[in-house]
Amino acid sequence: MSYYDDGNLARQLAGPAPRLDPLPRPRDLEAEKKARQAKLVREAAIRKQYKVAGRAHAKAVLHLITVFVLVGSVAGFIVWRSAKITEMSFVNAGLSRQIGELDRENSLLQDRIAKKASLQTTREQATEQLGMQKATSEQIHYVSSIYFQAGDDKNVSLKQGRREVLADNEWLAMIEAWVKDH
Repeated sequence: MSYYDDGNLARQLAGPAPRLDPLPRPRDLEAEKKARQAKLVREAAIRKQYKVAGRAHAKAVLHLITVFVLVGSVAGFIVWRSAKITEMSFVNAGLSRQIGELDRENSLLQDRIAKKASLQTTREQATEQLGMQKATSEQIHYVSSIYFQAGDDKNVSLKQGRREVLADNEWLAMIEAWVKDH
């Protein structure tokens, strides 16, 4: 197999020869370079404007979302507070109703107590149910407090005129002891 079909001769072109562009002149190269640099600067400025606009847009969206969240929070708080107030008013109404019922029951109980605590009712119950009678003058003994003064000996305390103040439970104990002795 041979690498050269035509030998060392030039090949035949099938179509027209490609046209070569002339070499650019240095002024044209610099103009092109400046045009590319200007284009890059313009594109960089445009990118910078897009970035600034994007940041401003993001900032505006963030502010808008913040405002919506704040307004929603305030509205939610107002609704929650109104619900709590309504709930408390229902509770108060229920408590007022219970207080009214308890007042009625209390007045009924006070009437019953007043009927049962009256002296006339107590006398009637004592005579009818317990068979008690009114004491006669012979059954009544009057006790003077002079017998119940404290001291080692009752006669000595009377003679010396010494009187001591006793507490209620001490008086009751002395009275019970006197009643048992007499």
